[in-house]
Amino acid sequence: MSLLIDAVPDLLSAIGAAAVIALASAAWRRLSFRRAAASAASDESRTLRRYTLLRTRGPDGAPEQYETTRPPGTVITHRVDGRPQHFELTDAPLGDGTFAAEPLDHL
Repeated sequence: MSLLIDAVPDLLSAIGAAAVIALASAAWRRLSFRRAAASAASDESRTLRRYTLLRTRGPDGAPEQYETTRPPGTVITHRVDGRPQHFELTDAPLGDGTFAAEPLDHL
């Protein structure tokens, strides 16, 4: 019986060490997952996108386009008819494979 009583602290110590290792392992996996998700989001934000500047016309009569790696929601300034005009980049896809850049200034 005394042998069993003497083994209890060692058993509790071993169980405690195993629990600490399990918790540390779970925390590491979670941190790795978050890093991977953040990296994927970061890579997505660096994707080159082409935007169609709505309510504009280029020299050929087609709407002007703008390429950037900036994320949707960004406001850009683009010269239209020699004057600066502000556009907001959106996630709205258009039929030609570009995304909409909505004008913020009313000329």
